[in-house]
Amino acid sequence: MADLRLFIDAPGNPASATTQLLQELVRGARVDARPAPAASPEGSKSGAGATVAELVLNGALPAAVAAAVASVVTSFVQRGSARKVTIKTRDDEITVEGVDARSQKALLEAWLREHESEG
Repeated sequence: MADLRLFIDAPGNPASATTQLLQELVRGARVDARPAPAASPEGSKSGAGATVAELVLNGALPAAVAAAVASVVTSFVQRGSARKVTIKTRDDEITVEGVDARSQKALLEAWLREHESEG
């Protein structure tokens, strides 16, 4: 599976929400997640920064890990830590918003499994 990119739409302090989701994914879902590297501004010499509201998940997501990621992201949005979280691959995306948790978790888990089988 290619890296998954998570875009966090959080009110107030998006950096804090992004850090919180990163910690929950690493601890709760046990995935290799990190802040996304920032694009270098035109004319700059280095791309050493990181974007505030974007994370990258690396590696494979077997069924149990996909379920854990779905649970963490769904709970994160349901608690109001973010308005929505959009997860993207190279050519597809899914957005988790404030719909009932059971439906969101099931949809997200199925989407993650579908994209795992592509990689």
